[in-house]
Amino acid sequence: MIELDDTVTTGWNLLEDPALNNLPGGIIIYEVTPDQVKIHYLNNKAYKILGCKTEEIDRSRELELADLVTEWELERVQKELTTDMELDGSCVCWFQGKECNGRNPWYSLHAQQMKTISSRRLYLAILLDVTKSKEEELEAKKLAARSQYIFEHDSLTGLYRKEIFEKKVDALLAANPQSDYAIVMWDAEHFKLINELFGYETGNQLLVRAAALMRRYVGNKGVAGRVGADQFIACIPLERLDMQKAFRRIKRMIDEMHLDYEVRISAGIYVIIDKKESVDLMCDKASMALSSIKGKYMESYAYYDSKMMHSMIHEQEIKNEMQEALDQEQFKIYVQPKYDIASGAIVGGEALVRWQHPGKGFVSPNDFIPYFEKNGFISSMDQYIWKNVAEYLENCVKESKRVLPISVNASRIDFYRDNLYEHFTELLKEYNLASKYLELEVTESAYTADEDVIYSTLEQLQKVGMTILIDDFGSGYSSFNMMKQAPVDVLKLDMEFLRGLDEGGRGKTIVKHMVQLTQDLMIPVIAEGVETKEHVELLQEIGCDYAQGYYYSKPVPLEEYDKMVQKSRK
Repeated sequence: MIELDDTVTTGWNLLEDPALNNLPGGIIIYEVTPDQVKIHYLNNKAYKILGCKTEEIDRSRELELADLVTEWELERVQKELTTDMELDGSCVCWFQGKECNGRNPWYSLHAQQMKTISSRRLYLAILLDVTKSKEEELEAKKLAARSQYIFEHDSLTGLYRKEIFEKKVDALLAANPQSDYAIVMWDAEHFKLINELFGYETGNQLLVRAAALMRRYVGNKGVAGRVGADQFIACIPLERLDMQKAFRRIKRMIDEMHLDYEVRISAGIYVIIDKKESVDLMCDKASMALSSIKGKYMESYAYYDSKMMHSMIHEQEIKNEMQEALDQEQFKIYVQPKYDIASGAIVGGEALVRWQHPGKGFVSPNDFIPYFEKNGFISSMDQYIWKNVAEYLENCVKESKRVLPISVNASRIDFYRDNLYEHFTELLKEYNLASKYLELEVTESAYTADEDVIYSTLEQLQKVGMTILIDDFGSGYSSFNMMKQAPVDVLKLDMEFLRGLDEGGRGKTIVKHMVQLTQDLMIPVIAEGVETKEHVELLQEIGCDYAQGYYYSKPVPLEEYDKMVQKSRK
C-alpha cells in the first residue's frame, strides 16, 4: 500500500509530483468517512478522462463521489467503494459517469486501500474510460437478447414456440407447487379457408388478434404459446379458467373483423393432476380433448377424461410396435374385388391391409390406420402396400396369368413426403409393369386439402397411363364442383348413398341423377358398400355399371384373390 502522512491529504499542493500527472491512467485518492466518500486528489489524466481540460481544474474545493457518478449509480458505487472494500482491501467497480459532451461515459475504478493514517481510511484508485468496450458489450447483449427472443417466440404472434412453452410451464409449476393449473389448447377449424377466402393478410391479422387476446386471458400468472398454424396453447391458473367468458371475448374479437364467414373456435382442456408428468404429455391430453369435439358443432370445448387416456395408451402401443411390425411383415395385403354388375365378372380389385399381430391376433384397420395417418407412418405403410402389389402383378405377368388392375390408396401425407410421381414411375420401371395395371385411389377429402399440389401430381400420373379414382365421392360439400377440374378417371360412390337408395324417394332420385351426370361426362362409377341383392337391383335400375361390397366378396388375402381372378378366366 502507498503510505502518505497526514499532511499529504490536507491540500492539493502537496501532491504536485509530475510523476502522478504523467501516468497514462487517472489517479484518484479518496477517503471514506461515516457520511460520505471524499475525493482528495485527481491527477490531470483523471480530469481529462472525466471530460475536463487541465486549465479548468478547480483545486479550490474537495470533490465528492456525487460529482463523478450519476444519481442512479451513486448508491451502488458508494457501497462497493466502502462496504465491499472492507472484505479484502481492494475493489473493482464499473459505473456510468455524469453527462459529458452529450453522453454518459462508462468508467472502471480499480481501488486499493492505503495505510491507515490517524484512523483515516484512504484509498488509491486507477480510473479508466471503458465507454467504447462497455457500449460494445451492451450492443452485444442487445443482439443476444434479440436473438434469444427470436429463438423463443413465434415470429407472427410473439407467443412462445412449443418447446419454449413447455420449458416455461415446467418452471411455472415448479415455482408454484401449491397452485392448480390447466392446459388449454385452442383451434380455429378450417382456418385454411379463411386464407383462401380473404387472403393471408386477413388470416394473419386474425392470428395476431387471437394471440393478443390469449396474452390478456393468461395474464402474468400463466404462459401462452403457438403450437401450430392455427393452434394456440395456454397454461393458466385454475381460478382464471372461465371458458364462457373466454368464448365471449373470442366472439367479440371475431365480430370486430367483420368477416362474412363463421369462424369456429374450439378448445380442449386438461386440468393438471400430476405436476411430475411431462408438459408434452399434458399438451397431448389437451389436444386429445380438443380432437374429441371435432365435427361436433354443438360443442365448443371439452375436458380430458380417462377414456381418452385409454385411447392415448393404445396409440402409444401402436407407435411403439409399428416399425417392427413393418420390418417383420406382420402387415398382410388383402384385396377386395370390383365387379361388373351386368355380367358379375371381376374387373379388378382394391388393395387393403390387415395387421396380423403375433400377440393380439388380427387387428382391424380401424384400430391402427387413423393413428398412422396422425403420426405420418401411413406413408411407410402405403409404400409397403404399393411394393407388394407391384411385385404380385409382376409375377402374374411373368407366369402368364390373367392380370387385372389393382388400385392402391394414397393418403394426403404421401403427396408431401415424397415426389409421388417419381415414386410411381420408378415403381413401374422396377417391376416392369404396364401403368394400366396399377391404379391410384385418392379420397375426396384429400383432393380438397391442397388442390395445386395434388392436382399437379395426379395429372402427371394420368399422362403416363395410370388410372385415377376418387374414393368416397359425395362425402364432402364440394363434390360436383370438384368434378369440373379434378384429374379423375373413375368415381367411387360413398357407401352412404346406398342407404339413400334403401330409403327411396329423394335419396334414390339424387343417386340416379348423379350416376346420369357421370355417364354424360363419360366417367365410370363404382358403388361401394354393396351388401344386398336389393342394392344390386337398384344400382342396375339407375344405370350404375360397377360395384364393390360384401354382397360380392369381402376383402380376401392376396393369394385367395389371385385364385378368384384365375378361376373367373375359365
